[in-house]
Amino acid sequence: MSEIKKKSIYDFLTAENTPIHTVRTLLLFGRNSSTYKFAFCKALMKHSAKDRILYTDLRDDFLKEFVNHYALNKNQFGGGANSLTNASDKFLESDKSAQDWDEFLIVAENNIYNNVFDAFQNVGRGEISNEHKLFEHHKSSKSIVITDKLNLILDSPTIRESISIEAESRWKVVEEAWRSKLSVNLLEYVDGEFISLDTQSNGRVNLRSAIDVLMPYQRQKCFYCNRKLNRKADSKDDDFPDVDHFFPLSQMGSTHFHGINPNGVWNLVVACKKCNRGDQGKFDMPADKLYYDKLLSRNLYFFEEHRHSLKNSILLSLNLNPSNSNAQGIVKRMRHIYNYFSVLVPWKPKEIFEP
Repeated sequence: MSEIKKKSIYDFLTAENTPIHTVRTLLLFGRNSSTYKFAFCKALMKHSAKDRILYTDLRDDFLKEFVNHYALNKNQFGGGANSLTNASDKFLESDKSAQDWDEFLIVAENNIYNNVFDAFQNVGRGEISNEHKLFEHHKSSKSIVITDKLNLILDSPTIRESISIEAESRWKVVEEAWRSKLSVNLLEYVDGEFISLDTQSNGRVNLRSAIDVLMPYQRQKCFYCNRKLNRKADSKDDDFPDVDHFFPLSQMGSTHFHGINPNGVWNLVVACKKCNRGDQGKFDMPADKLYYDKLLSRNLYFFEEHRHSLKNSILLSLNLNPSNSNAQGIVKRMRHIYNYFSVLVPWKPKEIFEP
């Protein structure tokens, strides 16, 4: 397997040399079947630190994660039925007894070990390097051998819970992309499911659901000052995560931006309360070009994702055609928007934390 070919994904992976960031990169950019990826990740996070995990130790948790999602959303692969989905249908229509589960396992086991372990650590048309590896796959012993990097995660219940939450949030976004075939805008999580927002509305919308989608790209830090964000913080705390319109919503109604949806995910970042609305916060000011460059890079990450709704969200919200647009189209459109704001006095945070 060759190393990662996409420079933007490689840069994202190497921006932070921590185990949780490696897992986050795999969840965001992994190119294997997304259903298997998320189910495997969540099953893995149920284990504490150890040298080796057998297939059979992962099997039941893996399949429970899969079948629970499949029960709510049959669109788990972006494709049609297969032996696993057929077995899942049969189990879900049964009494779900211990015998029914055992019969389900007989079929399911033949489908879940073929590629998931090898493909899990592939991103950007390549494989992560040995220094970032989380495990080695030993087919002969039907097990995965855990590296020190992964054990640092498994040794911490708090980190395991955080990764599980990210995996679940990410999984729901991908499911919606498969369900709707073409997501038209930011996905909003309402009453237990994601829905697509009305692309015709340019008014303020409920954006809290965007936090779990966007924060992994920011490594759980404020987009502007790098402050570590706390999803459970009080709304008055400096580390409370706010969703911010990078280009001020109040100024995006100009005819210069006809057809562009300012509520689209392309224009949303997660900022700490202090940067967004503190005494010296950004409010309706345009941010410094440094942050425009950062936003552009993040949107290009979205564009490069595999089978992901945010790619189409970026294109449609920027009034670009998903069928024939490329990365340069995003660059050109965002540069057009930035040029309008570049003549205004830019805002920077007064306090900057370590990246």
